[in-house]
Amino acid sequence: MSASPQRGRRRAENVSRPSLFALSAAGKGTRAAGRSSVTTTAKCMAAVAVVGALVAAGAVTQSEETTASAQNGANLLAAPGHASAPAVSAPLDAPITFPGADVSSKPSAAPTSAAAKAQAAKVEPIAAPSEAPSAAPSKAPAPAAAPVVVDDPAAAQAFASAELATRGWGAGEMSCLTQLWNRESEWLTSAENPNGGAYGIAQSLPAEKMASVAGDWKTNYETQIIWGLGYIEERYGSPCAAWGHSNAVNWY
Repeated sequence: MSASPQRGRRRAENVSRPSLFALSAAGKGTRAAGRSSVTTTAKCMAAVAVVGALVAAGAVTQSEETTASAQNGANLLAAPGHASAPAVSAPLDAPITFPGADVSSKPSAAPTSAAAKAQAAKVEPIAAPSEAPSAAPSKAPAPAAAPVVVDDPAAAQAFASAELATRGWGAGEMSCLTQLWNRESEWLTSAENPNGGAYGIAQSLPAEKMASVAGDWKTNYETQIIWGLGYIEERYGSPCAAWGHSNAVNWY
């Protein structure tokens, strides 16, 4: 009874024990899998090495370019005639003033649209320079107006009467004077004798004698009367004496 179970265990052991062929095949598979895993890992490591080499080469190139740029900048600053501006230090809120403008480091509020329009309205456009007008040709001065002769017998007689009073002659002398100068000129300022050239109320001969009183003797009866009364007083002593001489010889 003890032998049977032993044979049964051997059979079971024989069934569960792998054969040499199976072990050999399993060993070959394991070695093949191991070689495949090693090959993949080597390829990955090689790729990583290539990428690293490329990255390192790019970094070296960029570093060389940066170094060259910095060296060029340093050479430019060190070149003669290129002096660096001195550093200026000032408070942050220091005001900076220019003619016509006030600049400060503090930010100023932006002008509103209404304020901007008001400022723009104050700005006057600069007008383009216009050509100076050409000077108009100067005109010759107009000739002075000729003096107007005043023929006014009534006014002339009134003036003569006042002059007689200043000389101490009365109304009788005025009557003689009126008749005398009525015969000579009818008391006209512009009266002129065509035969001898005597002129004016008193019939001065030559006429230019009356210029001793004033230059307007041709047109002003007052100038003529003043000269005529002086002539009568000097030559005859009174208007009535002159009138008597005129009646005797027809002239005075």
